[in-house]
Parts: sequence; structure tokens; C-alpha cells
Amino acid sequence: MTSFRPDIPPHVAEVIRLLHPDIKRLVKSAVRAIVANPECGESLKRELEGLRKYRVRRFRIVYAIDQKTRVIRVMAVGHRRQVYEELTAQLRGKE
Repeated sequence: MTSFRPDIPPHVAEVIRLLHPDIKRLVKSAVRAIVANPECGESLKRELEGLRKYRVRRFRIVYAIDQKTRVIRVMAVGHRRQVYEELTAQLRGKE
């Protein structure tokens, strides 16, 4: 079984880069954990159905699993208070 590889878009990489060093280290470690076991996060519901979340203290990593290409697409990283609303608005804008 081939492993997954992460796909982190530039706007998400910039968010990670601007995080506090402690949180940044935890987020990077969490991305490695997700790549090793994509099913470790919880499934999301409603508008974000099909995506998963992974908790890092008060922050969330929202990602999609592409089984065919073996890619973990990191959709958003942010504080739990606003990350879901921002991602939902961003996805609605693309439709």
C-alpha cells in the first residue's frame, strides 16, 4: 500500500507559517499523522460533508482525502471559532 502525500495550497501554507511556533510545530506534526493515517480525523457534516477535521488544541486542520491519487488535501487551518465558517464561505464562492 502506497502512502499518502500532503497537498498544502499556498494560502494555507501562509496561515501555518504565521502561527505561533508552538502551534506551528503541533500542526506540522498533525499533518504527518494525517498523512500516515488519513482516517484519524473526524468527519464533518452539512456544508462540509466529505471533509474531515483534526484537532490541534484550539485549532483545526480541515482536509479532504483523495483515495485515487493518494493525496491529503489540506483545505484550511485555523482557530475553531472561525475556520468552518471561513471555509464554507470560500467553498460557496467557488460554486
